[in-house]
Amino acid sequence: MKRIFTFAAIALFALQLSAGNNGLFQKDTIKSEGFDGVSLLGGGLYLGYYSYNFFGTRSLSIPPIKAYYEYGIHEYVTIGPFVGMARWSYRYINSDYSWTFYQVGARGSLHLVSLINNVLDANIDESKVDWYITVLSGLEIRNYSSQTFPDLYDNRVRVILGPITGVRYYIGDNFALFAEGGRGALGYLSLGVSLKF
Repeated sequence: MKRIFTFAAIALFALQLSAGNNGLFQKDTIKSEGFDGVSLLGGGLYLGYYSYNFFGTRSLSIPPIKAYYEYGIHEYVTIGPFVGMARWSYRYINSDYSWTFYQVGARGSLHLVSLINNVLDANIDESKVDWYITVLSGLEIRNYSSQTFPDLYDNRVRVILGPITGVRYYIGDNFALFAEGGRGALGYLSLGVSLKF
Protein backbone atom coordinates (compact mmCIF):
# COMPACT_ATOMS: atom_id res chain seq x y z
CA MET A 1 0.00 0.00 0.00
CA LYS A 2 2.91 2.36 0.71
CA ARG A 3 4.10 1.92 -2.89
CA ILE A 4 0.71 3.00 -4.24
CA PHE A 5 0.68 6.13 -2.07
CA THR A 6 4.26 6.95 -3.10
CA PHE A 7 3.36 6.49 -6.77
CA ALA A 8 0.29 8.76 -6.34
CA ALA A 9 2.37 11.45 -4.58
CA ILE A 10 4.94 11.45 -7.39
CA ALA A 11 2.16 11.68 -9.97
CA LEU A 12 0.58 14.68 -8.22
CA PHE A 13 3.96 16.37 -7.90
CA ALA A 14 4.63 15.86 -11.61
CA LEU A 15 1.18 17.23 -12.43
CA GLN A 16 1.93 20.39 -10.46
CA LEU A 17 5.23 20.81 -12.28
CA SER A 18 3.70 20.37 -15.70
CA ALA A 19 0.57 22.44 -15.13
CA GLY A 20 2.07 25.42 -13.34
CA ASN A 21 3.29 28.50 -15.17
CA ASN A 22 6.73 28.10 -13.60
CA GLY A 23 6.93 24.32 -14.02
CA LEU A 24 10.04 22.53 -15.18
CA PHE A 25 8.47 21.44 -18.45
CA GLN A 26 7.06 24.48 -20.21
CA LYS A 27 4.88 24.20 -23.30
CA ASP A 28 7.49 25.92 -25.46
CA THR A 29 9.92 23.05 -24.81
CA ILE A 30 7.70 20.69 -26.80
CA LYS A 31 8.78 20.38 -30.41
CA SER A 32 6.34 21.61 -33.02
CA GLU A 33 7.25 18.82 -35.50
CA GLY A 34 5.11 16.10 -33.94
CA PHE A 35 7.25 13.67 -31.93
CA ASP A 36 10.56 14.30 -33.70
CA GLY A 37 13.10 14.94 -30.93
CA VAL A 38 10.52 14.62 -28.15
CA SER A 39 11.13 12.42 -25.08
CA LEU A 40 8.44 10.41 -23.33
CA LEU A 41 8.98 9.01 -19.84
CA GLY A 42 6.34 6.82 -18.25
CA GLY A 43 5.56 4.34 -15.53
CA GLY A 44 2.59 2.35 -14.34
CA LEU A 45 0.98 -0.82 -13.08
CA TYR A 46 -0.01 -3.90 -15.07
CA LEU A 47 -3.32 -5.71 -14.75
CA GLY A 48 -3.99 -9.09 -16.32
CA TYR A 49 -2.43 -12.52 -16.42
CA TYR A 50 0.29 -11.84 -13.82
CA SER A 51 -1.77 -9.67 -11.48
CA TYR A 52 -4.10 -12.14 -9.84
CA ASN A 53 -4.42 -13.48 -6.27
CA PHE A 54 -3.83 -10.25 -4.41
CA PHE A 55 -5.04 -11.94 -1.21
CA GLY A 56 -4.76 -15.37 0.39
CA THR A 57 -1.88 -17.79 0.63
CA ARG A 58 -0.44 -16.68 -2.71
CA SER A 59 0.08 -12.97 -2.28
CA LEU A 60 1.53 -10.10 -4.24
CA SER A 61 4.82 -8.84 -2.79
CA ILE A 62 5.65 -6.31 -5.52
CA PRO A 63 2.85 -5.35 -7.92
CA PRO A 64 3.54 -5.71 -11.66
CA ILE A 65 5.18 -2.37 -12.43
CA LYS A 66 6.82 -0.94 -15.54
CA ALA A 67 8.80 2.05 -16.69
CA TYR A 68 9.77 3.16 -20.17
CA TYR A 69 11.56 5.90 -22.05
CA GLU A 70 10.91 6.73 -25.70
CA TYR A 71 12.61 9.25 -27.96
CA GLY A 72 11.08 10.68 -31.12
CA ILE A 73 13.03 9.71 -34.26
CA HIS A 74 10.31 10.89 -36.66
CA GLU A 75 7.20 13.03 -36.59
CA TYR A 76 5.10 9.93 -35.89
CA VAL A 77 7.59 7.43 -34.35
CA THR A 78 9.21 7.04 -30.92
CA ILE A 79 11.50 4.23 -29.73
CA GLY A 80 13.23 3.32 -26.48
CA PRO A 81 13.80 0.82 -23.65
CA PHE A 82 11.38 -0.56 -21.07
CA VAL A 83 11.73 -2.48 -17.81
CA GLY A 84 9.22 -4.32 -15.63
CA MET A 85 9.15 -6.26 -12.38
CA ALA A 86 6.76 -8.27 -10.22
CA ARG A 87 7.04 -10.65 -7.27
CA TRP A 88 4.66 -13.22 -5.73
CA SER A 89 5.03 -15.26 -2.58
CA TYR A 90 3.26 -18.42 -1.46
CA ARG A 91 3.13 -19.42 2.18
CA TYR A 92 1.15 -22.37 3.46
CA ILE A 93 1.76 -24.30 6.71
CA ASN A 94 5.44 -25.36 6.44
CA SER A 95 6.05 -24.47 2.80
CA ASP A 96 7.10 -21.21 1.24
CA TYR A 97 8.26 -20.19 -2.19
CA SER A 98 8.30 -17.10 -4.37
CA TRP A 99 8.64 -16.01 -7.98
CA THR A 100 10.26 -12.80 -9.15
CA PHE A 101 9.77 -11.67 -12.74
CA TYR A 102 12.01 -9.14 -14.51
CA GLN A 103 11.45 -7.78 -18.00
CA VAL A 104 13.80 -5.75 -20.14
CA GLY A 105 13.54 -4.83 -23.78
CA ALA A 106 12.74 -2.22 -26.39
CA ARG A 107 9.53 -0.68 -27.62
CA GLY A 108 8.59 1.40 -30.63
CA SER A 109 5.42 3.45 -31.05
CA LEU A 110 3.57 4.87 -34.04
CA HIS A 111 1.55 7.92 -32.96
CA LEU A 112 -1.70 8.11 -34.91
CA VAL A 113 -3.54 11.34 -34.06
CA SER A 114 -1.54 13.57 -36.39
CA LEU A 115 -1.87 10.98 -39.19
CA ILE A 116 -5.63 10.76 -38.66
CA ASN A 117 -5.94 14.55 -38.69
CA ASN A 118 -3.92 14.82 -41.92
CA VAL A 119 -5.45 11.90 -43.84
CA LEU A 120 -9.07 12.21 -42.73
CA ASP A 121 -9.06 15.97 -42.25
CA ALA A 122 -10.13 15.35 -38.66
CA ASN A 123 -9.81 17.83 -35.82
CA ILE A 124 -8.56 15.77 -32.85
CA ASP A 125 -6.74 17.95 -30.31
CA GLU A 126 -3.14 16.63 -30.44
CA SER A 127 -2.20 18.63 -27.33
CA LYS A 128 -4.72 16.58 -25.30
CA VAL A 129 -4.91 13.12 -26.93
CA ASP A 130 -2.15 10.79 -28.10
CA TRP A 131 -3.37 7.49 -29.56
CA TYR A 132 -0.56 5.11 -30.48
CA ILE A 133 0.27 1.57 -31.51
CA THR A 134 3.35 0.02 -29.87
CA VAL A 135 5.37 -3.12 -30.48
CA LEU A 136 7.56 -4.35 -27.64
CA SER A 137 10.22 -7.03 -27.67
CA GLY A 138 12.50 -8.25 -24.93
CA LEU A 139 13.29 -10.88 -22.33
CA GLU A 140 11.40 -12.10 -19.28
CA ILE A 141 13.53 -13.58 -16.50
CA ARG A 142 11.75 -15.72 -13.91
CA ASN A 143 13.56 -16.44 -10.65
CA TYR A 144 12.13 -19.04 -8.31
CA SER A 145 13.23 -19.43 -4.70
CA SER A 146 12.17 -21.66 -1.83
CA GLN A 147 13.81 -23.00 1.28
CA THR A 148 11.28 -25.82 1.53
CA PHE A 149 11.35 -26.95 -2.13
CA PRO A 150 14.47 -25.41 -3.70
CA ASP A 151 14.35 -27.59 -6.85
CA LEU A 152 10.60 -27.57 -7.51
CA TYR A 153 10.81 -25.07 -10.41
CA ASP A 154 13.62 -23.94 -12.69
CA ASN A 155 14.63 -20.38 -13.27
CA ARG A 156 13.95 -19.51 -16.87
CA VAL A 157 14.33 -16.84 -19.53
CA ARG A 158 11.90 -16.39 -22.37
CA VAL A 159 11.43 -13.98 -25.25
CA ILE A 160 8.44 -11.67 -25.15
CA LEU A 161 6.94 -9.96 -28.19
CA GLY A 162 3.70 -8.08 -28.13
CA PRO A 163 1.54 -5.53 -29.90
CA ILE A 164 -0.08 -2.84 -27.76
CA THR A 165 -2.45 0.02 -28.38
CA GLY A 166 -2.60 2.93 -25.97
CA VAL A 167 -4.04 6.35 -25.31
CA ARG A 168 -2.48 9.22 -23.39
CA TYR A 169 -4.66 12.03 -22.15
CA TYR A 170 -2.76 15.18 -21.22
CA ILE A 171 -4.08 16.95 -18.13
CA GLY A 172 -1.21 19.43 -18.16
CA ASP A 173 1.04 20.77 -20.89
CA ASN A 174 3.36 17.78 -20.53
CA PHE A 175 1.74 15.44 -17.99
CA ALA A 176 -0.56 12.63 -19.14
CA LEU A 177 -2.46 9.64 -17.84
CA PHE A 178 -2.27 6.57 -20.05
CA ALA A 179 -3.97 3.24 -20.57
CA GLU A 180 -2.41 0.50 -22.72
CA GLY A 181 -4.02 -2.76 -23.80
CA GLY A 182 -2.47 -5.76 -25.53
CA ARG A 183 0.31 -8.27 -24.96
CA GLY A 184 2.40 -6.33 -22.50
CA ALA A 185 5.33 -7.73 -20.56
CA LEU A 186 3.39 -8.42 -17.35
CA GLY A 187 -0.27 -8.08 -18.24
CA TYR A 188 -2.94 -7.31 -20.80
CA LEU A 189 -3.74 -3.85 -19.45
CA SER A 190 -1.54 -1.19 -17.88
CA LEU A 191 -2.40 2.18 -16.38
CA GLY A 192 0.03 4.92 -15.49
CA VAL A 193 1.43 8.39 -15.96
CA SER A 194 3.67 9.88 -18.61
CA LEU A 195 5.78 13.01 -19.06
CA LYS A 196 6.55 14.61 -22.42
CA PHE A 197 9.58 16.88 -22.69
